[in-house]
Formats: sequence, C-alpha cells, structure tokens
Amino acid sequence: MSLRSLLCTTALSLAIAGPAQAARSLEQIRYALFQDNLAPVEEDLRALAARGDLGATRLLGEVLASRSPANTARAIELFKQAFAEGRGDIGALVPLARLVDYKPRWQQANRAYMDQALQRFKAGRDFISVDTRLEVFLVFPELFDAAQVTQLIDLYDRACLVYCHAPLYRAVAAARAGDTESADRWFRLAVESDPRAVYRYYDFLGEARNQRFRAFAEQLAPRMATLPVDLVQRIAQQLTEVRNAEISAYNNSRPLSRAQTDEEKQARELKAQAHASLIEQLDREVLQWLDNAIARDFGPAMVSKANFLMTAPDRYGPEPVVDLVQRLEQRQGQNLSLSMAEREQPITPQHIKALRARLHMVLWRTLDPHLSQRLIAELQAEHYPEATLLEGDMYNQGVLDEPDQERALALYLQEARAGSINALMRIARLYTYGRAICRDNAKAYTFAFAAQELGDQRAAALTQALGSRLTPEQRAAATRDGNRLIEEFAL
Repeated sequence: MSLRSLLCTTALSLAIAGPAQAARSLEQIRYALFQDNLAPVEEDLRALAARGDLGATRLLGEVLASRSPANTARAIELFKQAFAEGRGDIGALVPLARLVDYKPRWQQANRAYMDQALQRFKAGRDFISVDTRLEVFLVFPELFDAAQVTQLIDLYDRACLVYCHAPLYRAVAAARAGDTESADRWFRLAVESDPRAVYRYYDFLGEARNQRFRAFAEQLAPRMATLPVDLVQRIAQQLTEVRNAEISAYNNSRPLSRAQTDEEKQARELKAQAHASLIEQLDREVLQWLDNAIARDFGPAMVSKANFLMTAPDRYGPEPVVDLVQRLEQRQGQNLSLSMAEREQPITPQHIKALRARLHMVLWRTLDPHLSQRLIAELQAEHYPEATLLEGDMYNQGVLDEPDQERALALYLQEARAGSINALMRIARLYTYGRAICRDNAKAYTFAFAAQELGDQRAAALTQALGSRLTPEQRAAATRDGNRLIEEFAL
C-alpha cells in the first residue's frame, strides 16, 4: 500500500487527533503526517522500529526518503528490515522499488536482493503480494517472464478497486515485449491517471520523443481541466524538460568559428530565428499547463511557474513572480484544506523564502543581492537543504560583484559531498556553460554522469550532448571519474 493510501486510511479511522506525546503510537504518527507531511516524527518512529515494529520501520524509511536524497541508503536499509526476508511487511518492497526507480546505480546495487526477495513469498496469495510484484516489475522488468506478468495483471485487475495502475503495468509489459502499438495505447491511457507514466511514456517515444510528446500533450490539452491536478503539473514539468533539451541542443550545435560568407551568416540567422520561435511556442505550452494547475490552487505549480519565469528574465518581468510568492505566503497554515497530492509535495516557509532569494538575484528591477544574501543566511541558520546551493548560485551569477566561480564551485562541491544530486548538476552546468571559467567538457561529463546514475533525469540530455564532444577514451575516463565521485562522496 502506498504512503498516500496509508495516510488516507488512518485519517478516516481516527475521529479526533490526540495531543502530541513523547512516544506516539504508529496510528498517531500516521495521523500527524496526514495533518502535516513534514511533521517531526522521526524520533517516535525510531523508537517503535527499535522495538521491532515493522510498520514503523517501513514508514521511517518512507519519511526519510521523502525528505532528502541523502537518506537513500538508510531508507533502503529500513525497507529491507521491514521486509524481513519475507516474514515481515511484503509491501515494503514497493517503496524500495520506487526509491531506486530511474537511478541506475541504486538499481544495480539492489537487483540481486530484489531477485531473492521475490522468491520469498507466493506470487498470488493476496492482493498485496500481487501489487508488490507488479510495482517491482516496473523497475526490474528483467526479473519477470511475460507469462507471469500477464497472470499478475489479470489478478490485479480483478482485485483492485481504487488507485489502480493496470494501464501502466500493461504499457511497460507491451513495450518490453516489443509491441509498440499496444504500448503506446496503454501509455496514453496510463498518463491520464498516473503521473509516474509521464516520464516513462516520454522515454518510450524514442529519438523523436520531444516532438511526439508535445503532440501528445496538445491532443490531451482540451481535457486538461478534467485531469488530476498533480498530473497536469507533471506534464508541465515534462514539457519544461523538452524546452530545456531543445535549448541545450541548439547551444551545443552552434559553431565556434565566425561565419565566413554572407550566405553562412544568413543561414545562422535563420536558424536562430527558428529556434527563438520554437522556444516561444514551448513556453506557451508549458505555461498553459502550469496556469491550469495554478487556477486550481496547486502550490507546486506556483513554485514551478515562478522558477520557470526566472530562467528567462529577458522575456518575462518580475510582477507575476512577486504575485506567486505572495500567494504562496498567504496559503501558509492551510494544510488541512489542501489536496492530498499537494500534501505529498509540501511547500514550507523555507521554500518560499528560497524563492524570494532567487527573485532578488534576477536582473530585474527587483534585483537586491544584499537582501538575497540575508535571506540565504537565514535559510542556512534554519538548515534548509538548498541554502548553500543558493549561496553558490549567488557567486556563480556574480550578483554581488563579478562572478566568482571558484567560490561557487567550492560551495557546490561541499553540498555534493553531503549527498546533494542538485549540486552535481550545478557543477556540470558550470563547466559546460559557466562565465568567467575555463569550460571543460570532460569534467562536466563526469558530474553529469554521476547525477544521471543517481536518478537526475535532467542529466540525460546533458551527458548525451557532452559525450558527442569527447573521444571514446575521454568518455571512458570521465565515466570512471564519475563512478569514483559517487563512491568518494558517499552519494
């Protein structure tokens, strides 16, 4: 059962919430998380887990995993303890599988364990065993044969009543069998109810995925208002990645030398105009999805739109960002009135303060680097996970004075050593695009590769672009360095 289902079940079963106690029961802890997904419950869960409560052990893993990528190793250990070699919570394999999904390094490290774990309980003994196997199948399809998957999906279809994911299972099974027509049909159906299907469908679409996904989103757009709001937000995020990939592809294809003839200069100008037109259209596509989610009062979409607008200060002004930040501030303290989807993506006062810090670093009339510096210092004192990265951004962008890339790099490396995957991407981009620094494709590839191995899907396009500029020998060396980074930084 998912964390969402556990929280819903607990909320319905408790008529009133008892006062916070030094040692709460598991049901009280679940209700506290229903009220506030960021409630401080770790110590109570650790106490219960230490007494052998496997449900608390699993929930502790889910809480830790949701709060920081640096907790991945510990969360995996807790899920395995909860599973207890098949004698405990069978369903603990579900959050384990989801945690390592699209993280090649973690998948490889846990494949043998998953293979053995599947042998420790019967496939169709109850709904939990069927659901667990199918969730593991999504991440480790190579551990299943086609006939077994078909049988499991049939059992699942007959038993599942709510939050059902059969279309996604069927899509992945069809894609693995090479039935692309069926896979496409099932993916399109799955996307309408399961945000997890969005990236899987995009990945399935192959080399022309950017154009094909945009066409799919355009077909889906007339029914946007009827789709779950977290799904609308997820499609907006994927379209944003398409936009960013198109920008990277254009930048990476630009010739380094000056045009030698008028014809060559004209060709480059036409290409630049076509690219600018494409990005303007992509911006409209992203914003229509974000605006739909914002109109439905979905906080994560407000954050996404604010960040999106700040990446293009030449095309947008500060007014909508200021309005969004103020709206987010006004919504604080309304947690119980928020949708379950938003409770699972909580927006804290620190998130909003970080948005303000970013706003005042953008070259708009709102530019106030000293205010940004003060806000970042407050975030660091509050132990906000991204605070030091924001300080690095300040030096990277040179908002205080001139860009100081050595200082920015030192701060990013500090956070990478502490387990931040976002720091790896910042370093990769610094070596790829940074101002006032000697660009280094091999070093950029090293950090982008490490980020991709650890699950940052944004890194895929960057590693592909960087890899095309390196010789096979340079790529191999950069890959080795990336693997070494992962080990040395304990990521």
